[in-house]
Amino acid sequence: MQPHTKSHVGIFDDPRESYGIFSAEAVQNPYPVYQRLRETEPVHWSERAQAWYFTRYEDVFALQTRGDLSVDRLETLYSYLPRANSERFSAIVEHYNRWLLYRDDVYHDRLKALFMKAMTPRAVDQLRPKIEARVDALFDSLAEQDGFDAYLDFAARIPVQVMLDLLGLPQSDEAMVRHWSDRCSNFLFQPVNPDSEALAEEQRQILDAQQDYLMPIIAQRRQRPRADMISAMVQATVDGENLSDLEVLATCNMMLTAGGGTSRSAISMALWRLQQFPDQLEKLKADPSLINLAAEEFLRYEAPTQRGIRTARTGFEVDGHRIEAGQTLHLMLGAANRDPAQFEAPDELRVTRNPNRHVTLGHGVHYCLGASLARMELRIAVSKFLARFPNYRLVSDKVVFMNRTASRRLEALPIMTQ
Repeated sequence: MQPHTKSHVGIFDDPRESYGIFSAEAVQNPYPVYQRLRETEPVHWSERAQAWYFTRYEDVFALQTRGDLSVDRLETLYSYLPRANSERFSAIVEHYNRWLLYRDDVYHDRLKALFMKAMTPRAVDQLRPKIEARVDALFDSLAEQDGFDAYLDFAARIPVQVMLDLLGLPQSDEAMVRHWSDRCSNFLFQPVNPDSEALAEEQRQILDAQQDYLMPIIAQRRQRPRADMISAMVQATVDGENLSDLEVLATCNMMLTAGGGTSRSAISMALWRLQQFPDQLEKLKADPSLINLAAEEFLRYEAPTQRGIRTARTGFEVDGHRIEAGQTLHLMLGAANRDPAQFEAPDELRVTRNPNRHVTLGHGVHYCLGASLARMELRIAVSKFLARFPNYRLVSDKVVFMNRTASRRLEALPIMTQ
């Protein structure tokens, strides 16, 4: 095999290449593409993207647990910026380079220690009453209507409200913060054929606005700590060193954007997919105790993040293919979760599926630190929704997905409840 050289992530791939991973059809339904790749070329090299794509469960799981792969996204982030004005937008890269998700160095270890303490299952369980109260209050405001948008009016709001509570930010700022997290997500999970100049300029303005909003709050917490996550971050020390204000700022944005994004997608996709499997919907309504198993199946069936991106630190082989140091690897989570070698009838939603060792939340050193919170939000949101609106139905069988391939997110989910 010929050696390959490193390039940035292939989000701008020609739709005709790489089995149509980046085609408009794949945005709406990527699973036939994943199946073709998995069956014909499960370890696939894209010349145009200069990156590897892995679609088998055993390969994706093994790569998630390797210690010699990096999640550093610095080069990828620079590739998102317009080349003519890269210096003007360099602060964007500096901001995202402070995200725990994209680091695997000492800085990662400092933040991880803090999050492991704040996001243990026991610590997260203490949030249950407040999450349940938020869900109930939102349903009370919607109950008088004959219908509403289950994504925009419910699934997109609850995770942001929970994060505001966790960070100690006022609920009155929900709409503003949700707009920021939406636009940051749109930048990081860029649409197919994006206008990079416009996206970068918008992102610069949003990060400036976030800084103007959060920096005074961070300063206040340093002077007068409260029982919230921002106070925990400003007080935390690792090896005698505090997090800087910019590190705290970036971590707040990461929690609002990445944490909230996973839950909002999972909740809305669960409500959508249950309508396509009415027998499973009836089974879950008849036995609400199945919600824990059902939540894992929702995460498997529609992974909110469809691929994990890694960079090889050293050379190694996968199924006879030589991976060189510095090359980019795409771990196709959505494909691995539908691998028939791992899951019986993988294209069926089964709320009683057990065992269900999906790869959606990762494994190894970069296992999702917010997994306990994401699971709790999903379980509470879906179980309470079905109890409150047991006869809900979709306004239309057709749904539209946001124009991106690295994640799965609905644009809307109109429903009738009466």
